[in-house]
Amino acid sequence: MAHYRDSWDGYRANRNRILDHLVGGHIDNAIILSGDSHGNWVSDLAHPNDTTSYNPITGAGAVGVEFAGTAVTSTSTFGADTNQSIAEGLSRQLVQANPDLQWSEGFFRGFYTLTVDVHQIKADFFAMRNITIPNLEAFVSASFIVENGANKLKRPIAGGKINAGALKSTREE
Repeated sequence: MAHYRDSWDGYRANRNRILDHLVGGHIDNAIILSGDSHGNWVSDLAHPNDTTSYNPITGAGAVGVEFAGTAVTSTSTFGADTNQSIAEGLSRQLVQANPDLQWSEGFFRGFYTLTVDVHQIKADFFAMRNITIPNLEAFVSASFIVENGANKLKRPIAGGKINAGALKSTREE
C-alpha cells in the first residue's frame, strides 16, 4: 500500500498517539471527521491499523469511526478526467487493500451531514450531479450509522445499500 504524506499514512506518529489515547483512556464513541482528500471514505478505526485485533467484517476490535468528505467542487483525487466507472474500480481496490476502510467514493463532489442524538450518529453523504452551477441536484450516495457505545459502524454497513462508490461488506455480524 502506498503511503501519502497528506493523509493519515503521512502522519503515522500522530495517528498512533490519537489511537493510543483512545485505547489507553478507554474512550468510547470516538468519531474522527476528516476531509481535504478530494474523495469520500468511511472507516472503522483499527489499532493497530491491521487485522491483528480487528475484524473488518464484524467490526470487532474497532476503537472508533472515521468519516471523510470530498471537496465540494475541486477535482477528484482520482484525476480530473476520471469517469464514474474508473473511480468505482479504484474505490474497490482501496476498500480491498485496507482492512478498516469500509466505503470509498471518489467520483462525485459533494458533502456529508451528521445527525447526532443520544442513541446514534448518522452520516449521510450527498453527491452533486452538477457542480458547474449552484443547484440542489444532489442525491444520497450512502448513509452510515454508529450506535452509542459500539465504536464501529453498524452492520450491515450502510444498510447493505449504496448509490455510488465501493462498499467492503454487507454481511451482518
